[in-house]
Amino acid sequence: MVGNTFKPNPNSNLAPNLNSNPNAAFNPNASASAKPRSQGQDIYIGEGVVIQGTFSVPGKAEIHGTVNGELKADNLLVGLQGKITGTVTAREMDVLGEINKEIHCEEYLHIRASGIVSGTLEYSDMEIERGGKFAGSMIQKPAKK
Repeated sequence: MVGNTFKPNPNSNLAPNLNSNPNAAFNPNASASAKPRSQGQDIYIGEGVVIQGTFSVPGKAEIHGTVNGELKADNLLVGLQGKITGTVTAREMDVLGEINKEIHCEEYLHIRASGIVSGTLEYSDMEIERGGKFAGSMIQKPAKK
């Protein structure tokens, strides 16, 4: 969807496998009873997929492809092959791939050993694993209560 706000189909039974492995493959056969989740609140961008535009996700955004533009989510996971360029806002971020430009993390940012974050960063709490990279400017803000 180019240039539009993504609105997931609440009647779809196709859902990403949101188990404890952050790089878990998409499983179209996942049953709704496997793990409770908020139907229609999440988005999954697969490896090789490129999207551009403004996206607002009330739940979890799991990015394994490329996003150019603006992305707002409650919880953001950027997989190993994931890359986001633009303005990114989320309560929590887990970065194994790459985020560039303007980053606003309201609570907790975790840059994994393979993760790269560059640009202007506002955060409350952050952890960078050995090997993880940050380049740019950062401002620590108090956590929202």
